Amino acid sequence: MADVPPGLSDWTGFLLIKCGWWLHRMTEVALKELDLRDRHLMALIILNAADGLAQQELARHLALDPTLVVALVDDLEDKGLCERARHPDDRRRHVIQLTAKGRRMYRDARALAVKVGDEIFAPLERSERAQLTAMLKRIMGPLWLRPR
Repeated sequence: MADVPPGLSDWTGFLLIKCGWWLHRMTEVALKELDLRDRHLMALIILNAADGLAQQELARHLALDPTLVVALVDDLEDKGLCERARHPDDRRRHVIQLTAKGRRMYRDARALAVKVGDEIFAPLERSERAQLTAMLKRIMGPLWLRPR
């Protein structure tokens, strides 16, 4: 491997960290054209899949402190991408729903992220990429359950 620091080319953890670093960096650059950051994209992806999610559940899924999620949702709301509503069973809680603009932004942002992923993972065949995804899901399975 060209330009890999000596001793690190066989360390799987290091390679995953660096791949993740590049994926994050390139995604952030791509999302700038939409005035979004990667944390916005992650929230949009989750809310698109589970519209009406409680703010605390979003915080848990993002592995973020709930106070940070308040600021994130405020930002999305200021951009007109989501709106808060009272939880139907508990007026102290809020649920978050994507607006029509939020759904369009989700599609545009997701498309940019897919392009970045296609560039990063271009050296892999489609079957290899599917295999990598399956292996990472197996690794992450028990990690999702750990307290943060």
